[in-house]
Formats: sequence, C-alpha cells, structure tokens
Amino acid sequence: MQLQRKLDAFRTDFEADVDRKTSLDKEALRLKSAGFQERALKVGQRAPDFEIPDFEGNQDSLARLRSGGPLALIFFRGLW
Repeated sequence: MQLQRKLDAFRTDFEADVDRKTSLDKEALRLKSAGFQERALKVGQRAPDFEIPDFEGNQDSLARLRSGGPLALIFFRGLW
C-alpha cells in the first residue's frame, strides 16, 4: 500500500472516532490558550539541555547525544 493511501486511511479512521478527535481538539485549544504555543521551540531552534532515562533506565543527556553529530529531537504524542 502506498504511503498516501495509508495516511488517508489513518485520517479517515481518526476523524471517524469523534470522541478521540474531540478530546484531542479540546486539549490542543487548552494548551494554545494557556500560551504554550508561544513558548514552544520553533523549527531549527536549539533545545535546552536535559537529562532523561534511556530505554534501559540509564540517564543520558541531550548534550552527550549532540556531541555525536546532528540530532533530530522528536516529540511523539501518543494516543494510549
């Protein structure tokens, strides 16, 4: 299946789940009205350093990860 067909199917399924879509829309509006949008990092802006446990529970830092070269920092908002 081509990517566009998969994305279209995902969008259709997502929009059909009215309760989930309504809940996420309300949360997005709440965050926006609280000013989070203005404080969020912009594309290309450098993230401040932080430490976080890795998948094995060991502390790691953004600075250490950056030292290995270019780094993409992705925030995933799960639906579980």
